[in-house]
Amino acid sequence: MIDINKFCPGCMGEATGDRYCNSCGYDNTSKNPVEALNARFLLNSRYIIGKVIEQSSEGFTYLAFDTETNSPVDIKEYFPLGISVRYPDKTVASKSGVDNFYYNEGLLEFIDLNRKLSRLENAAIFPISGTFEDNGTAYSVMAHNTGITLSSFLEKNGNILRWEQARALFFPLIETIVTLNNEGIIHGGISPESISVGRDGKLRLTNINIIKTRFASENFATAIYPGCAAIEQYSAEKGNIGSFTDVYGISSTLFRVLLGTLPPPANERINNDKMSIPSSVAGGLPRQVLTALANGLQVKIGDRTQSMVKFRDELVYGDTSDGFQKSEPGKIAAVAASTDRDISANSKPNSKPKKQKSGVKYAAISAAVTAGLFIVVIAVAMIALPNLRKAVLGTESTKKSQSSSSGQSSSSKSESKKEDSTPSAPSEVEYPVPDLVGKKYADIIHEKNNKDENEYENFKITISEHIYSDNYKAGCICSQSIDPYDNDKKNTKPKGTEIKVVVSLGSEKIKVPSLVDKTKDEALLELFRLGFAYENITVTTSTDPSAEPDAVLHQEPNAGQMISRDEKIEIDINDFKPSAEDGTD
Repeated sequence: MIDINKFCPGCMGEATGDRYCNSCGYDNTSKNPVEALNARFLLNSRYIIGKVIEQSSEGFTYLAFDTETNSPVDIKEYFPLGISVRYPDKTVASKSGVDNFYYNEGLLEFIDLNRKLSRLENAAIFPISGTFEDNGTAYSVMAHNTGITLSSFLEKNGNILRWEQARALFFPLIETIVTLNNEGIIHGGISPESISVGRDGKLRLTNINIIKTRFASENFATAIYPGCAAIEQYSAEKGNIGSFTDVYGISSTLFRVLLGTLPPPANERINNDKMSIPSSVAGGLPRQVLTALANGLQVKIGDRTQSMVKFRDELVYGDTSDGFQKSEPGKIAAVAASTDRDISANSKPNSKPKKQKSGVKYAAISAAVTAGLFIVVIAVAMIALPNLRKAVLGTESTKKSQSSSSGQSSSSKSESKKEDSTPSAPSEVEYPVPDLVGKKYADIIHEKNNKDENEYENFKITISEHIYSDNYKAGCICSQSIDPYDNDKKNTKPKGTEIKVVVSLGSEKIKVPSLVDKTKDEALLELFRLGFAYENITVTTSTDPSAEPDAVLHQEPNAGQMISRDEKIEIDINDFKPSAEDGTD
């Protein structure tokens, strides 16, 4: 016989009989919301219901205890807000006057969604151990979430993260969204509130609800997040929800993480779209990140990045090939690094950015929006990149010489054609194959898509493979499928020829940093920043009263060793907790 009274509804630890739990402080006189299941209710003869963790438009989420596995779990109950009623015997049904179709359709969608999720093995969602029907409704059982929301995490950790910190945290999450979208699951509510930061330092996607709650509807309460919800979510008639909706959500979330504020709500931007990134922030962000955000935050669906795969590739390498829709001509603004500016939506459509007269090169990215321009102010100072600046300035005269030579060659060819009076077909015109090796793929694609005349415009440049390389930095091209030279002569190919490139992931071996005396979070962030695999980081605990609480006591391998990102790393954390008698509690 299960003794339901021995569990504290607030933490599922042992109840002491006192009003307040000694472990979590739960007030035993408090009650769950009147429409929810009572605390200590025995569900399905197995789960002891605890406090309500969350109430959403889809239903309730409870802390519970699984008596078969002897572990706390979280349980979601389908109880759509506004159209459901619970009877005294705890059964659930649609409210009187509400069409049963809407309730039952949502119920079937809830069951189908959670059964799909239970079949997925992904580190960035909480695994679902079971879905079952009871009390006229349905429930899903998942691992207990001990983390905090990304929003709370940011508030406690300086409000923003540098790209170096965010990059390692977000890529596993983005891969999870790719997996969900490939399974036909659209989250539709990605935001800092629906992402959990775990004690292990990992991000996990939460609040994966039925899609009916993700756009305005007369039948279901809307569960969208202003600033992160796409324009298509504000109208049931235009409820065209797809992967592009999740692209908008993750783009808005990254915007919040990197800038400290959310974009204006999409339904406000459609009439007055004026957004800018302060140059002080833009200067610290890679060009491809700004490009990805600019295109992921387009108000119009047709202008927006269409898939999470494309968003991921653009975020990493600035990959805008294979059907990516470029910004309309004349809608790119160059802005000096010393000022922050908003460019009016009334910019002339055929206007072109003025060239900077200084010796500093600035890049700015903007894309077309529904009723104006989404301007991203970006300033990349060549002074801060001395090697790149030297390379660009050192080859400028060479490029001019090549351009002049090319012009003369074209002229002589033109005259020759006139004399023969037999003009060649356009498909027979060939162009010099560019030398791509050693150059950054993101820089090449940016120049290809944003400069009127460049050496890459006549070719389709795509990534065929990513490899580790000790000779090329991460993001640089290691090799290309077509050699730029043929027997010491410049190789030429017809317009549209595809050049496949291999891009470096950087060196396979990384020097292990010194982690001893860092806090657990500092150590994890340092490892994430260097690209070590999350699943290969093990955290153990020891007690050392002489060391700082939560500090790293030992690490394996030791600092300075060269290891692969895929090798195991173990950090031992001090779990010593000073007592009140020490005067430090």
